[in-house]
Amino acid sequence: MLSLKKLSLASAIAASVALSGCSNSSSSGSDGPVAGDVAISGTASAPGGQIAFYQEKSLLEIASGFLIPRAVAAISGLQPVQGADVELIRVDDNGEQVGDVLATARTSVTGDYSLTLPQGVNLAGNLVVRITGTNNAQIRSQVVEQEVDIDPASEFILQKFVQSGASLENLEVTDVVKIKNRVAEFDLTASPDFQLADMLAELDKVVGEDLEGQIELATNEAGDIADIAGTYRSAAIELGLYDTDNGGDGTWASEVFAATFTFAAGADGDAEVTLTSEEGSDSLLFGSNLAGSSLFTFTDANMEEESLPAIFTANNTLTIETPFEEEVDGDVGFRSPPATLRLQKALNTNVFVLAASETVLRYDTTMAGDLDPNAKTGDELSQTLEVFAETPSGNNPIILDGDFGRVYLENDQVAGDNITITTEQNVVSFDGEGNLTATAGTTQDLSLTTGGVVTFSEPPGAADEEPLPVVIDSNGDIVTIGGEEVDGFINADLNFISFLFNEDDAMSDGSAVVTEYSKTLLVRLPTSAPTVEGNSYRVFGIAAGFPNPDGEAIILRGQRFNTLLNMTSNTAGTVQGTQITTNRPDFTSQVARTTAAVENSASVDVMANGQTTVTITEPDGTTELSGFFNEDASIGIFTNNFTPTDGTTDSLGLTILMQVNP
Repeated sequence: MLSLKKLSLASAIAASVALSGCSNSSSSGSDGPVAGDVAISGTASAPGGQIAFYQEKSLLEIASGFLIPRAVAAISGLQPVQGADVELIRVDDNGEQVGDVLATARTSVTGDYSLTLPQGVNLAGNLVVRITGTNNAQIRSQVVEQEVDIDPASEFILQKFVQSGASLENLEVTDVVKIKNRVAEFDLTASPDFQLADMLAELDKVVGEDLEGQIELATNEAGDIADIAGTYRSAAIELGLYDTDNGGDGTWASEVFAATFTFAAGADGDAEVTLTSEEGSDSLLFGSNLAGSSLFTFTDANMEEESLPAIFTANNTLTIETPFEEEVDGDVGFRSPPATLRLQKALNTNVFVLAASETVLRYDTTMAGDLDPNAKTGDELSQTLEVFAETPSGNNPIILDGDFGRVYLENDQVAGDNITITTEQNVVSFDGEGNLTATAGTTQDLSLTTGGVVTFSEPPGAADEEPLPVVIDSNGDIVTIGGEEVDGFINADLNFISFLFNEDDAMSDGSAVVTEYSKTLLVRLPTSAPTVEGNSYRVFGIAAGFPNPDGEAIILRGQRFNTLLNMTSNTAGTVQGTQITTNRPDFTSQVARTTAAVENSASVDVMANGQTTVTITEPDGTTELSGFFNEDASIGIFTNNFTPTDGTTDSLGLTILMQVNP
């Protein structure tokens, strides 16, 4: 049995996580014992006991290329650094030494060291112990407690603080300690021949996004929870690739799910997020190849009310921490790492977006029914795009008027046959009398058929021949369109709409012949071309594709939370951040996730009605975003496609741009 565990806000609440207190302040980080007789001690360790910065092809080995977290963990496989000089120094916000060396020590044969803080020197985020190796490579650790180990993880944490632009001197030492402990929850294994540069790159791949979220919490002021309080609906689409370690069947997974929440102030002054209902549908296409694949579907619903604390910061981010999780379902065990979920709020309306990459590891169980950590059986990797909107609170049904831009993503699966990804974008007009009409728009289809044949087409779109009646309840639920039931909602400001759709041709045993899952987004369009010059947009995306025209390769694409589109003019900008790619060479190969820093130029064409095309030039091809900006250009919704330099379009998906600067 395979499982699709949602890395959604709903699943975070189900984990019943209790957040430890976050100061969200920039007050002085000089807490802790004052020097004079304070001993600082720890152990220095590195791959093979050596500190070198050469690039090598090998990275951290993490259980078949992925992460196996446990309750208490660290980087295993490191060796003590013997006979090395340990220097106590101050650093500036760029991580560079300022002033003289304050104290020194030397590591023993076991890598241990000890030194005493000089008079007047306190524990602080800019106080560092350092060891320097070949090619001036160094590993450092912030001295925020008396037990200070020096290893690649401590160096990685300091580098992340520097990259964030934080004031190291003003960090709360308790926040830094918390972050160090957070990274220690990830179980990583090093080999003696690894080099420091590669280890840092792999640490970024595995724990980088989680750490960036933790640093954001530690370095941003608290926001006003009253600004976001209310009842919310959410809707998400998730796509996944699962493998089997013994080289057996592969799985292509798809899911849509919806939930209802309340956001409110908690007793401790932080935010409190309460899940009031959730339901979803899953589709699993699995087998030794597409021609021999079987299709199974299942649904689940949760009507139990569950709450957990969250942090809302002044940069319009709502953050929820999830812990390392381990559970058993029948004779299968599952593990998933801790995560820091960050929901980005729109500038001028209570709409949030969450994009998440999930890793779940699958295990056999012991005779006693417990998860057997020595019997890993597979990996489940997925990408999720989820939107949240505060709902209206009126007493009368809602009647809309005006034009909305619409984008659409659909995933179709056929047992023993093909996978098809479809995107559409067009304009939908509401007449103020309870009806809508739609323009023909643009459609793109991408299919992977049996035998590994990939086809791409752009069939003509179809306009509505006559107006369709729309029924919207006073709470924003969109009940029917054209007399047919739908699962949709509109936000409290009546300018953002979301739909989910799923249809299964299912049998009584859960098997199916065809499944169709889709997600639709709409924004109210402006009446004149909006200005985007000087705006910065956080990029949230999901895409699926088939990069080999002669095989059954499948890829998923997304972006880390740090990815921004910065508009240098009304027609040009740059995309900077981190691209996430999950891939498998064929239907049953092992899945792998990679990350890569990106810095690409973008050209932008914004039309009078907000219809927009963003063309991003990448080293190996072009990504095109086609869609719409809303009335004040604070939210953009787009279909996305990637076309290799020497080929045809090989992936399709959805992208949401959320403005982050006022």
